[in-house]
Order: sequence, then structure tokens, then C-alpha cells
Amino acid sequence: MKRSLFSRILPYLFIAPTFVLMAIFSYYAIGKTVLDSFTDSAFGMKSHWLGLDNYVRAFHDDMFVTAFRNQLIITVTTVFNSIFFPLVAAELLFFVRSERVGKIVKMAFVIPMLVPGLVVTLMWKYLYNPNFGFNTLLRALDLSGLTRNWLNDSSVALICVILTGFPFISGMYFLILHNGLNMVSGELYEAAIIDGATSMQVVRYIHVPNLKPYVKTIFTLSLIGSLSGFGQIYAMTGGGPGYATMIPSLLMYKVAFGDGQFGYASALGMVIMLVIVVLTVVSRKLLKTEE
Repeated sequence: MKRSLFSRILPYLFIAPTFVLMAIFSYYAIGKTVLDSFTDSAFGMKSHWLGLDNYVRAFHDDMFVTAFRNQLIITVTTVFNSIFFPLVAAELLFFVRSERVGKIVKMAFVIPMLVPGLVVTLMWKYLYNPNFGFNTLLRALDLSGLTRNWLNDSSVALICVILTGFPFISGMYFLILHNGLNMVSGELYEAAIIDGATSMQVVRYIHVPNLKPYVKTIFTLSLIGSLSGFGQIYAMTGGGPGYATMIPSLLMYKVAFGDGQFGYASALGMVIMLVIVVLTVVSRKLLKTEE
């Protein structure tokens, strides 16, 4: 039976509001950012076309170069921590033979997901307070010589930011890897045990190869999250002391909403977006797995 015109377009009418909102709040915003990046757009002032001047300024800006160097260090460590520590936790849970104990351990890893990330950040900021936290512990151990104003010492501030969240077992990434391990064929695992394979051999030759698609997903998510986010650093140090913990996304935010230079901030945002796109594409090519 031939459907009426209305019945054919009805599905599109249901999804139309989503596309309209995406067009307004996503694609229009991206397009406006691209155009503003070529102007001197500033708060309360008429914009003028500058061409590539903002981009040239960005790559000659020592603060921006320092921010990218800090971002490189943070991104490398974040991606490593996002894969290695949840993988270790998932492997340890896999070899727990007691189902009851396994459920308790799994719950212990997942419960921290209920705590907002900002709460964790502020807790670590308290631990780094020069009058409390780690300094109190060091004084109690008669190691007062090691105490310092952690987040206001440019020599260790970036390290302190990187160590925030230790032991780095993200509940979401842990669940992804744990699910990946459960998807491995039980017959394959049993055959390996019968052949005398040790636990380390099972991990190396069975688990790791079969977890590559899951690792690729975590790699991409953690890479994008590290490059685009700045909430943790903004809450802990604000990019200081000086520019010791400054990163590009935070610099873009301060230039836009602190200095009101929307044109230059848009150029910084475009550079960050291009870096994210390039790194994501390259990483997916490098981590491409065979079917």
C-alpha cells in the first residue's frame, strides 16, 4: 500500500528539532568562530578583517607556545594513565575467581563515578594546600624539608596537576576494558590454560590483541578530552604560577572572556580544533586494527 506524503515525511519532522538546535548551537557557532578568527573582533568594538594575522600572532606568542608544551606533557600522561591503570585493574578483576569478591571489587571501581569531577579536583587542591594535606603528613613524618607550596611552585605545579586523580582508574574506561575482557571467547581462554599458558601469557597473547578496539576507543576519548578540557587546571591553578600550568584551551578562554579579544581567541580555538582533528585521525590510522 502506497504511503501518503505525510507518513513519509513524519520521521523527518520528529528529528527536525534536533537538527535545528545543532545548526544553531553547534554549526553556526563553529562557522562564526572561523569567520571571527580572521578579524579583530573584540567586546564592544566593530570588527575589521585581518586575514591570517591572528594565526601569525598565535605562533609568535610565547605564552601560546608554552601552553602547547604543557599540553603535550599533560596529554601524553593522561592518555597513558587512561589506558594503563584501568587495564591493570580490569585484568586483576578478570583473574579473581570468587564471583562475590569480583562484584565487590567492580563496585569499588565504579562508585567513584558518582562523585563529580570538580569535587575530586577540589579535594586534591586541598591536599596540595601548604597548610594542610600532604605537608601535614610530611611534617608528621619529620620530613619538613620536603614541604612546599605545591601549586604555587612553578617547578612542581605541572607535576601536581598531572598527579591529580591518582590512581587514575576511570570508572568508565575500566568498564569498557572489563567488558572487552568478558567478550573474549571462553573456549580460547580455556584452551590456553590447558596448553599450560601462564596468566602473563594469557594477558599478552590473548587479552591485549583482543582489546585493541577498546583501547583505540579509550585512546581517542582521552586524547580529545585532554586537549579540549581545562576545568581541572582552571579550578586548581588558573594556569599559574605564571604560565607554568597554562594550556591552550584555558588561554583561549582567558583571551576571550578576560581580555575580550574574541578574534584572537577564535584563532586559538581553530588551532586547537585542527590539532585535535589531526591527532585523532592520525591516531586512528596508527591504531587501526585488522578485521
